[in-house]
Amino acid sequence: MEETTRRATQRPVATVAVLAATPEAGILTEVMHFDTAAANEFLDLTEDVREHVERSGIRHGQVTVLSPHTTTAVAINESETGFLNDFRRAVGEMVPVEGYYEHDDHEVRTENLQEDEYINGHAHVRQMLVGATTLTVPIVEGELVLGQWQRILFLELDQPRARRTVLHTQGA
Repeated sequence: MEETTRRATQRPVATVAVLAATPEAGILTEVMHFDTAAANEFLDLTEDVREHVERSGIRHGQVTVLSPHTTTAVAINESETGFLNDFRRAVGEMVPVEGYYEHDDHEVRTENLQEDEYINGHAHVRQMLVGATTLTVPIVEGELVLGQWQRILFLELDQPRARRTVLHTQGA
């Protein structure tokens, strides 16, 4: 019987643009633009971050990964299908999509409204529980300092759409 390997995550299909570079100060800031494909999707940014560090030329320092969105998160964890499915199930049970969210009640909410407002109170609550919009990883000898199974993950907690991630490396 042939065994199939499940693939928990994939790299985003992204375009990268330099936001700022100060080579003499050892700083490089880039932005990655990509589209997510589904709610609760995990994208593996690890190789993209490694390539950013290589472009920066930093041998000793740190890289910060920022998601400038309120309904996404970045995390370091294992990219394993069973774990990620367990996570999706647990978050869905803790914060169901179909619950009441005052954020979505436009009879009550008066702040930060826009004409094409998404109904996504659940995604905002999930992001606060999941945690970070930023993470920082040390760089030693030009390499990310990560554990054997650790990957840098981007998590879409809302619906598919255009997203971006900012990569900022500094050091020497």
